[in-house]
Amino acid sequence: MKVFILGLVLAAVVIVECGHTFMGTSVMRQEVYHKDARYPSKMFQKRIEYFNYTLPYSTSRYGSRIQGILAYDLTHSGASANVTAGGLGFNYVNIRMKSDRARELHYDIYIYS
Repeated sequence: MKVFILGLVLAAVVIVECGHTFMGTSVMRQEVYHKDARYPSKMFQKRIEYFNYTLPYSTSRYGSRIQGILAYDLTHSGASANVTAGGLGFNYVNIRMKSDRARELHYDIYIYS
């Protein structure tokens, strides 16, 4: 029983360590963009990449705004993804992604409107 509890606590710590970013909601929202962002590692350095997206202008969707942003860390490392400009309520978003030292950067990014 003690081994089971220790395993459960360890699994919770590993899950919390991942750098997923969830903002807003994807429930009953239309997915407007999806990207599999993968960048190779740099030796002895942290990799920093920027992702920029702007909703395309459309007369049928005039006034639509970003309602949800999901960025999944597929490497399950200490990588991070932060919104630096725009985001929820805007028609654009800028995301800064940073990897662990000497690790690849691999995110699955979804934008909902």
